[in-house]
Amino acid sequence: MKIKTSLRVLSLLVILVFAGMMFIPVVSAVNDSNPTPPGWVGQFDEWAGKKDMSEYNPVVTPVPIEKMDKETAEKYPGVEVIDSDIQFPTNNNYVDAQKSSMKAVKINFVKPSLKTNSEAKALVPTVAPEYGYFNWYWTQDTIVSQNVIIHNFGSTNASGTVYFVSIEDGLSSTATFTDLSPGMNCSVNIPFQVIGNYSSVGIKPMGLFITVDPSNTVTWSGQLALDAIEKYNNDASHLPDPDSGDNLETSDLYHFPYNDGYAIILEAAAAGDNTSSPYDTAQKLNDYVFNKMEYVSNELYSLYAASDLYIINHEYEGVCDEHATMDVTFSRSLGIPSRFLGITWLNETGSCIGHAILENWDGNSWIHSDPTWNSFNNPQIYNHGNNTHMYLTKYTDADDSRFTEDPAGDGLLRYEDLVAIPLGELPEYN
Repeated sequence: MKIKTSLRVLSLLVILVFAGMMFIPVVSAVNDSNPTPPGWVGQFDEWAGKKDMSEYNPVVTPVPIEKMDKETAEKYPGVEVIDSDIQFPTNNNYVDAQKSSMKAVKINFVKPSLKTNSEAKALVPTVAPEYGYFNWYWTQDTIVSQNVIIHNFGSTNASGTVYFVSIEDGLSSTATFTDLSPGMNCSVNIPFQVIGNYSSVGIKPMGLFITVDPSNTVTWSGQLALDAIEKYNNDASHLPDPDSGDNLETSDLYHFPYNDGYAIILEAAAAGDNTSSPYDTAQKLNDYVFNKMEYVSNELYSLYAASDLYIINHEYEGVCDEHATMDVTFSRSLGIPSRFLGITWLNETGSCIGHAILENWDGNSWIHSDPTWNSFNNPQIYNHGNNTHMYLTKYTDADDSRFTEDPAGDGLLRYEDLVAIPLGELPEYN
């Protein structure tokens, strides 16, 4: 359990009478060594610490992932279930050093081994990719454009089909090419359909293969050198944020779609891989952060909330607000609306305890998540041991330049840099 810079004596509980007769614990008196308490962390005497309360979590039965069959695929024009005998070898392509954008990456392909027999070359021209631009950040139930430049290495004109494949799901979308002359290139755009009912959130290996008419002979196939990542759809008919995007935003705490954002999103995708409901994904992320983070108590983490990039660059350490920050970052990067909450309560000795948690929106309600305690969907966990007055505050719109007395841009935010929205003593916690 972590004590603040110096432990302060808690004032007697003052009853604040407003509409609804809500009880709110008054903050501790300011001490001499810290005359200006830094926001929320000036409102309590000690942190709740780290503990494993997972044994009290409800049992999670994962939502099964349904595989699409060929008959069902006919309902989706342009979608095909690939044959199981198609192979996707690796090491025949590589990621270009320069990404064309946050969501698209240039991939270069190794020149294929060519047939030396001219008669064989004429019979089945070798058509293979030279390079392409591939969108790797997929949103469920959308069309993701994949563009590839193909080359005819044969000696006769070639027509055929290019297949872009989600290898894990066994689904492809296609585009055709016609009369590609020997030694020539052409650009092929493939409108790949991401069908949420038949795929999962997480890491999605991408594949490509090319067939040539009239025999549909496969002349090139391979797994792409970068995995895609699939996320939930946040439009009005899928998983919209109940606060109009506030719980999906990036800020100076949460940086997942920044220039090198693939690393953060990839880590989230690996942690929540192969899940098909926001509830299941959120549970796996909670467990991952609990096991990944090291609880380190010192003055820096007492006074500041560290950003996701700062945490990653400092060996995944911190206290409860760092745990919650990473969970919010991972959740939002996979399309789960998530809100960062500060919670205080009075323990049986009258001390005011502070803690940081989050809640994930599953489409119907807010789901409690505490990666410091490895507690999930159990908001009553703080009500044990004669604790009372669980009071919650949402913190949002983090801007490191808001509190001018602290330097901006260092990844360490004071709570004055965040907007505080009191939620009060929510009944589900009390």
